[in-house]
Amino acid sequence: MTAAAVGVVIVLAGLAAFDIQDRFSRNTERLLGTQATSSLALTMMQRDLENAGLRFRGGAQDAGGPQWAAVVRPYDNLGGAITQLVNDTSGGNVVAVAGPNPGFVPGTDAFEVLLGSQQLEPARLAAQVVSPGAWGGATLQVFVAPNPFTANEIGAVGADGPLLMFWNDDVHCIGRMVGSGALGVIVQKVDANLVNSGAIWALTTPACPANGMRVEVLQTRRRYLVYQSQTAVGRPPRLGLYLQTNAFCDPADGGAACDTNLGAPRMIAEGVDDMQVAWRVPGGWGPDGGTWCERSPDELCGFDQPSAQGSQLAAQIIGAQIYVSSRGSELLLRANEPVPHLLNHIPVPATDGIVRSIMQTGVVFRNVVNP
Repeated sequence: MTAAAVGVVIVLAGLAAFDIQDRFSRNTERLLGTQATSSLALTMMQRDLENAGLRFRGGAQDAGGPQWAAVVRPYDNLGGAITQLVNDTSGGNVVAVAGPNPGFVPGTDAFEVLLGSQQLEPARLAAQVVSPGAWGGATLQVFVAPNPFTANEIGAVGADGPLLMFWNDDVHCIGRMVGSGALGVIVQKVDANLVNSGAIWALTTPACPANGMRVEVLQTRRRYLVYQSQTAVGRPPRLGLYLQTNAFCDPADGGAACDTNLGAPRMIAEGVDDMQVAWRVPGGWGPDGGTWCERSPDELCGFDQPSAQGSQLAAQIIGAQIYVSSRGSELLLRANEPVPHLLNHIPVPATDGIVRSIMQTGVVFRNVVNP
């Protein structure tokens, strides 16, 4: 009986060890899979940030210049002041995940990138403002020469019409084509969500649009965020890094005109549960007189405020450092084991005291986004 009891203990210990080993193996495989897909996702984000503003050039505003001309649009600490991410001009949005309903993960960061045509189109490259119309109304008629617009773009004017960037080295502003005529196109101001605002085109110093300014047409809008899909019977939610983008368009080849509306989130890296981004700005522009925003609790730049993503500081961004993480299952809790910080995201030991699998990348914009 004694030998049998000892044998049972040995068998149970072996089964427990086998179970722990099996769980370690499954957790390791999951984290390795997440790291593999995260590597590809980081490459996508890096490429888009490097190309930010290509032929849809934003930049820092001169004193008194218009806002909403940032081509990299940061969103920090979602779920705080930023309670939703607007997808389109008709009111579609992404909100925080709640129960079985899909949404972004609170406390994470997100960002958008705006780009113009990725092809060399002579009419686009040479287009500039020849004569802005009378100031003082919600719409402004602008004559552009040579005419860079295709027939499909002229036909798509309205609430979802093409978005235009007017710029020179000092001033940038954005307007949407809501009409056209013999004297040019009719543009309306947009707000921080690229939705027609109805705001007055008031003559300012410096003015925008103004004679001689370049004119570019937005073709690509992409948003990266940490998101969880809908829960349904027999289909658990899928958590990961997702991408939203507007519909593919190529007006130069006779395709549909480009609009800014974002589609449903599509997963590009499963298992990612956090993304934190620090933004690099020119020396002295940071909140502590440095060159970084959102890298620590002492370097906050206000990108968690609803309108800050179109601010002068956002328009000055010239680089980024991106961290993504997957928490995994902590099988053995080790006393006093430190949990790594994700930039300004400080872990809470009671709810976040687990080891993360972390990947990161850094990027400095190679295209001339800023003057």
